[in-house]
Amino acid sequence: MIKSDVLRMLEERRGTAISGEAMAQALGVSRAAVCKAVASLRAEGHLVGSAPRRGYLLERESDVLTEEGIRSHLSEACGVRRVVCLDTVDSTNTHAKRLALAGAESGTLIAANQQTVGRGRRGRSFLSPAGTGLYMTLLLRPSSSMERFQMITIAAGTAVCLAVEELTPLRPLVKWVNDVYLHGRDGVERKVCGILSEAVSDVESGTVENVVVGIGLNVTTRDFGRDLNDRAGSIFPEGVSRNQLAARIAERLMDFSTRLEDPELLRAYRERSLLLGRRVRWMQDGRGCLGRAVDVDELGGLVVEDEDGARRSLRSGEVYEVRPFDGAQSS
Repeated sequence: MIKSDVLRMLEERRGTAISGEAMAQALGVSRAAVCKAVASLRAEGHLVGSAPRRGYLLERESDVLTEEGIRSHLSEACGVRRVVCLDTVDSTNTHAKRLALAGAESGTLIAANQQTVGRGRRGRSFLSPAGTGLYMTLLLRPSSSMERFQMITIAAGTAVCLAVEELTPLRPLVKWVNDVYLHGRDGVERKVCGILSEAVSDVESGTVENVVVGIGLNVTTRDFGRDLNDRAGSIFPEGVSRNQLAARIAERLMDFSTRLEDPELLRAYRERSLLLGRRVRWMQDGRGCLGRAVDVDELGGLVVEDEDGARRSLRSGEVYEVRPFDGAQSS
């Protein structure tokens, strides 16, 4: 389809002009066909500028989520095999499960402009307004045991942080195990990303058959509602599109998913931990506990030390309060 090819060429040279004649020659079509494709892209919301004697360019501020846009930022060697881009979906995780049941291969990426039933952990909803967030799910078929399942969420959190660091000046941090935070200019730590990993396992072998890893990243969302405005935020990546973010996150996650036991993954995660060295409260067996977070173990568990000096690794439960810690971090 000419429109898709034109969009791919513009995405690959985002911010740089390319002449209509050059595109027409490359695609083997007429200049009139290129002009028609550009008009159609503009009607869909793409910010395609034009410069006399220079041609067309996709403005850096243009941020329409598309399959072509995501693909243009994926390297040839990455493990992403298929990209499905939707304007609206109930949940990218739910859609990924449907594709998995139909035989979709590992490395299938689903991205949506809006979710109507966005989901978080423990049955919570995830605010997913149109046009301001990146809602994506990567289908994986890792050869790992259920024991190491939590490492997939560790990998996803690390992938989000690294992708944002590579594309922006920001330095996000992970609150164990699945939330990504940023320090605001007012000094408040706000959640900018949530991750939901769901697995289908083989009971007899104890291995994970497939995993859908859902990532909801607030890109330019400003209004989260009265209850969340003080706790949620967005990254506002100047000049960086959601297509770029989706591609970079997916590449990073695909890479990590093939080496969950690599010490480099845990090292990168620990360096970006919001909790290590801080006093925390957590729920364990229905009761609240107070102590401090001291490490993340080889299976992705959070190692905490209670007020009596006893250490344990959290595999479930939830850290619900984080406080500054003045002492030196232990390991």
